[in-house]
Amino acid sequence: MNKTIITTMGVAFLASLCCIGPIALLVLGSTSVGLFTVFEPFRPILAVLSLGVLVYAYFKLFRKDRKDCCKTEDLKKSLRKQKQILMGITPFVFVLLTFPYFAGSSHDGNSNNHTGIKSEWLVEGMTCGGCAAGMEGSLAATDGMNYCKVNYKDKNMLCFTDDSKLTIDKIPKLVSSNGFKAIQKIEHTTHGKG
Repeated sequence: MNKTIITTMGVAFLASLCCIGPIALLVLGSTSVGLFTVFEPFRPILAVLSLGVLVYAYFKLFRKDRKDCCKTEDLKKSLRKQKQILMGITPFVFVLLTFPYFAGSSHDGNSNNHTGIKSEWLVEGMTCGGCAAGMEGSLAATDGMNYCKVNYKDKNMLCFTDDSKLTIDKIPKLVSSNGFKAIQKIEHTTHGKG
């Protein structure tokens, strides 16, 4: 039974790795958040597999055809403990499986400094909100980036940069180092406080 529980958690983790990976790398200080996009095509398969293993584990533990006459007190305690573990990990499995759908909604690592050179970009290669949140956090931490907001749904990025520290022409390289591609949408304009 322990193998089934470990398999369930492992497969659920793999199913959400494309979105958890970028955020985990960002927390660890890495900027290569796009590395995990290779897992995105496998997410539906891994999610179904994870749910299948979870259903199998419940079926195996809660089936009614166990012979009551053969149960010892130790077996009953073991089954009770396995049921508690399985019911305890089930919420974590569902959090892992749904993580890609709410990953980007809670992130805002920016200051509200909308000064400097404004530029808007189309970003290619993002597969979920985790990609956007990871890249946004990475870029917002870059010296000279006053503000950066990445929108996964629209595939847009809005930046305000201090031109003396970070020029507009370096932004595509920063985005590329995160595993994505940035194409400037409009010409940049200067905005000051006011």
